[in-house]
Amino acid sequence: MITFASLPMTLKTIISTSFFMTMVAGICVCILVGRKQGRAKQCLLILCTSVNAAMLLLYVSVIRAERAPSNIPAVSLWFEQRNVILPLLVWLAISTFVIMAIVDAVNQHKKAITPSAIKESLDHLETGLCFAQPNGLVLLTNYRMNELSHAIFGTSIQNANLFWKALSSEQPVETVTRITFGKQPEFRLPDNTIWTFHRETLVGAIQITAADTTRQHQLVDELQSRHRELEEMNARIRGYGDKVDEYVSARERLETRVNLHGFLGQALLMTRHYLQYENGNPKKIIDIWQRNIDVLRLEIEPQQTTDSMASLQNAANAIGMQVHVNGRLPENAQTRKLIAAMGAETLTNAVRHADARQLWIDVEETETAHVIRYTNDGTVPKGPIAEGGGLGTVRRKIEAAGGTISIEADPQFVLTIIFQKGVTMDV
Repeated sequence: MITFASLPMTLKTIISTSFFMTMVAGICVCILVGRKQGRAKQCLLILCTSVNAAMLLLYVSVIRAERAPSNIPAVSLWFEQRNVILPLLVWLAISTFVIMAIVDAVNQHKKAITPSAIKESLDHLETGLCFAQPNGLVLLTNYRMNELSHAIFGTSIQNANLFWKALSSEQPVETVTRITFGKQPEFRLPDNTIWTFHRETLVGAIQITAADTTRQHQLVDELQSRHRELEEMNARIRGYGDKVDEYVSARERLETRVNLHGFLGQALLMTRHYLQYENGNPKKIIDIWQRNIDVLRLEIEPQQTTDSMASLQNAANAIGMQVHVNGRLPENAQTRKLIAAMGAETLTNAVRHADARQLWIDVEETETAHVIRYTNDGTVPKGPIAEGGGLGTVRRKIEAAGGTISIEADPQFVLTIIFQKGVTMDV
C-alpha cells in the first residue's frame, strides 16, 4: 500500500500543487460561469471544489515543517496513512469534470449571440443597412452602406434623414449615374453595378436598405430584347401570312382564268360549229356565253366601300345575282368583314359550280354566339365539297378569329359559321 507519508517530498509537492490548481480552477468556474451551467451543475461544481480543497488542506498539513513538526492535526496524520491511490482518482475525476465545465463554457461563449457578434454580422452583409432614430441620428450603419455613401456622394452618413433626402432628389458625383428618383432611388456605380435604396419606418426607428439589383436589371433588359425580337418575328409572320393569302388568291384567279380559257374555247368551237352547219341548240350556246360573262364580271374586283356587306351586294348585282340577308348582322366590323368574305367566296362558287342566281345569308343570334348560314338556289352538289384555295383562305381567317365552319351538301348545300360572343377578332 502506497501512503502519502511514504512518498518523497518532490511527489508530495507535485500532488499538492495539482490539488491547488484544480481548486483554483473550480473556484473560478463556479464564480464566472457557474450560473450559466445550470443550478444542478453549479452545485456539483461547488461540491467537487470543496472536496478538492479539503484533500488539499489535509495533505498540506502533514508536510512537516522543520520548525513545527508537532502541530499536525490527528485527522491529517490518519489521512496520510491511507492509500494515496483513491484520493488521486477522486482528484482526477474532479479535474476532468472541471475541465469539461471550462470547455463547455468556452463553446457556449463561441456560440452565444452578443452585441459585438450582431454588429460584426451586419458589417459583413452584402446588403447596405442603416438604422437611425426618427430625428435622423444614426444608430448603426454597416460597411456596405458607408461604402455606397462615399461612392455616390463622396461623404459618410452623418444624418439618416439628410442622407435619404440626398438619395431621393440630389445629384450624385460625376462617375455615378442616377437611374430613378422617388421612393426607391437607383444608381449605377462606376463598376456598372446597380443599387436600389428603400426606406422603411419601424417602431421608434427608421431603416434604410440598399440592395444590389444588377442581375434584376439585366434580366429585364434581356426580357425587353426578347420581346422586341418576338414582335419583329410576329410582324414577319403576319407579313408572310398576308403574302400567302395574296399568293393563294392569285393562284385561284389564275386557275379561274385557265378554266375560263377552256370554257371560252369550248364556247367558240360550239358557236363556230353552229354557224357553219346550223347544227345544235342555240339557247344552250347562249347560256354558256352568259355564264362565262357572269364569271368574268365576278372576277373583276369591285371598288372598296365602307361596308363590306354592301360591297358584296354590289358585286352580286353587277353579275345579275341577288344576295338576301335575313337577320341582324353583328355590329363588330371585323366580324362583318369575315361574313362578307365568306359570302363572296360562296357567291363565286355558286355561280361557277351550281349555276345559282340567288344567295341567302341567314343570321341567327343566340345568347352566346352568332350563327350565319349560307344557301343558294343552285344545283345540289353530287358529292363532298372540295375546298379550294379561296375557301381555305377564308376558313383559316375565321378559325384564327375563334370561329368555326361546317359544310353540308345533302339534301341542300349549307355552309354554317359560328362566332362566339366576347371573342376578340383580328382579321
